[in-house]
Amino acid sequence: MAEWMNDPLYLIIARWCMQQKRWVSRVEIQAVFRIPARRASFQFSYISRKKSRVVCRARYLPREGGGSQRIELWVQDILPDNTGQKKSNLLPAKKGTGGRASSSRLGSGMTGNGCTWEKMLKRVREGDGDE
Repeated sequence: MAEWMNDPLYLIIARWCMQQKRWVSRVEIQAVFRIPARRASFQFSYISRKKSRVVCRARYLPREGGGSQRIELWVQDILPDNTGQKKSNLLPAKKGTGGRASSSRLGSGMTGNGCTWEKMLKRVREGDGDE
């Protein structure tokens, strides 16, 4: 437990869910960790969306009496943190390309038409628009 002391709450909850080896609901997380329903819902959301750290399955069940669906998670694995390692799959940044976006361009990739938008507006104001 001491090795998890600096881990975020969602990872601690995910480890507990993994130890259960069954479907776990937000209400269970709320009760076991003694946190408010809203916070339990946020932690549940973090667990289901952090694909880089948590391997889990989600299932959606209809609530009794209609309304929104109830979500349950089954945490299968927790992946190691790779933040200290350099990512080798990233491409090196290009230097000196000069391809900055400019607000004076009408569309992306258009060159030599820096005043096109102003010219079009001027024609419309003067009444020479395509009507």
